[in-house]
Amino acid sequence: MRLISKFIDIGGVAMDCKNFSGLTLVELLVGVAVAGILLLVAVPAFTDMLRTSRLNSQTHLFVAAVNYARTAAIERQRDVLICARDGNVCKPGRNWGTGWLVFVDHNRNRTAEDDEIIRLFEPLSSGYTLTVNYPAYRLMFLSNGDVRRVNGAWPMMSFRLCSPDAGDGKLAERSREIRMSATGRMRLQFGREIAGAC
Repeated sequence: MRLISKFIDIGGVAMDCKNFSGLTLVELLVGVAVAGILLLVAVPAFTDMLRTSRLNSQTHLFVAAVNYARTAAIERQRDVLICARDGNVCKPGRNWGTGWLVFVDHNRNRTAEDDEIIRLFEPLSSGYTLTVNYPAYRLMFLSNGDVRRVNGAWPMMSFRLCSPDAGDGKLAERSREIRMSATGRMRLQFGREIAGAC
């Protein structure tokens, strides 16, 4: 009796053993080379997609906070302010990346008091910055949704949100500009290449 047969019986069909073979070394090397080239192309594109997604996410956090303040003013029919925050108080300066505080100004002193605060928003993720083009750290929404600076002037403000790796020559894709109209609506656009802007 022969222990090794030249044929294998699979489902009643005899198949020649010579038809079964693995990859040759050359085929394996070609496959690895193709996979390497695909990775070289795909990984940077995937990294850029993640970076853009994170930047857009941080931008939408701020836009959501401003929209919340505007909606609260319309619903309550009272002045509602939003400001950059330091704990439970407004923080002076151009830096708005420290989180936001929304409060109803019942006594019209333009200062957040404990019984007036309606929402606190967390800061941006580490490394992200949000600066305003005008040194105003508070915005006031009127009962009709229009926005003013605390002195009553139209804001005509724009904010620049930058990712941690934004720098000269990379601002267009790694920063966002948020422009605010007098009616409190915001328009988003890619950052402009301005030296030292981030």
